[in-house]
Amino acid sequence: MKDWAGKGAIGRGGRCALHQRMRQELRTKLLDYDFTHFITLASNHQPLGYLRMRALLKEWDARVNREINGPKWGKRPDERLVWFAFPEKMDVNPHWHMIMQVDPDIESSTRAERTERLFEIGHMHWLSLVRQGSFDCQGVESAGVIQYITKMSAEETHFNKFVVFREFMNI
Repeated sequence: MKDWAGKGAIGRGGRCALHQRMRQELRTKLLDYDFTHFITLASNHQPLGYLRMRALLKEWDARVNREINGPKWGKRPDERLVWFAFPEKMDVNPHWHMIMQVDPDIESSTRAERTERLFEIGHMHWLSLVRQGSFDCQGVESAGVIQYITKMSAEETHFNKFVVFREFMNI
């Protein structure tokens, strides 16, 4: 019987092992950050697919950063919120699991006050974008949250779909 995968190609089992290894490397890299918030942005609306959810995430990020960091937020990339978002259940209940690191060294008292309101600001902007959606924001209690949010990333359909805050920056 002919080997259709060809020489040097990675078969299904090899791809699975490779994605599991890449997920573990990603988890290890994420431990370098001091994440402060675990956020879920849910659509509660089945017809929204990955591309629409990604566009909503981008708009939400812009709105939240603008409100926290002011109208010139795009020109101050060092003040942007640092986050990683992982898609889940894109076919039935599309939502993002996100871990975020808020800048620990905020010098401006007004920016610090606005950052303290991240839950309120994030909630308001998500529901203005996705009326039937839901928003959850919690403090990060342990590194176990990294295991949770990356659980789907070893699947071939999900690994390349996680989003890093820098993807939405114009630098």
